[in-house]
Amino acid sequence: MTDSGKSGIALVAGSACGLVTMAIHPTAAGVATRAGYEHLALVSGAAHSIGIISVAVVFLGACGLTRRLHSSDLFFALAGLVAYGVAVVSALIAAAISGFVEPGIMLRMTRDVPAAAPQWHIVIDAVFQINQAFGRIFAIAASGAVFLWSAAALRNGRLGRGLAVYGCVLAPAIIAGVLIGHLRMDVHGFTAIVVAQASWFAGAGAQLYRAGEAVPAVAHP
Repeated sequence: MTDSGKSGIALVAGSACGLVTMAIHPTAAGVATRAGYEHLALVSGAAHSIGIISVAVVFLGACGLTRRLHSSDLFFALAGLVAYGVAVVSALIAAAISGFVEPGIMLRMTRDVPAAAPQWHIVIDAVFQINQAFGRIFAIAASGAVFLWSAAALRNGRLGRGLAVYGCVLAPAIIAGVLIGHLRMDVHGFTAIVVAQASWFAGAGAQLYRAGEAVPAVAHP
């Protein structure tokens, strides 16, 4: 299998892991007991661990995608990779906060006296706002990467035109939705963003895989 084929598999697999993350992503709504917070911490840690793996695998596939697109449009292809690199760093921070830091703080709150609960809630809210900020950066940077790669594909035809047009329309819509506050960084809003982006990455991965399979094998003497 060629490198393009392997990159395609990475894009599809990473996108699938992202969907799994959002499918099992828990919420703290209704949790009031220590046992409930312990269960929340366990599930949240598992979900965000899968999410971390997801963005790492997609980044690996994105390197192959950039290689395919850069042959006649180096600037747009590399700009897309840089933008997605920013998205990956932001996703790692947001996942670490949401998956491990926040649940840990909640567990410590349950061990403290009830009178200290207001102070703990202030800390949790502050950490939550940091998580939200990095979530927005991820959504915007990843969408910017999709737009740049789609623009490169429209210019050089190295991906299907339909997928390229979809990316050029999808990415600005997500960015605008985040900036105006229509797309919130709660579970439902972030799931919508992940599903939309994963559909583009999976489509690009499928095309890379088919392109890799279509390359004839080189005969060795």
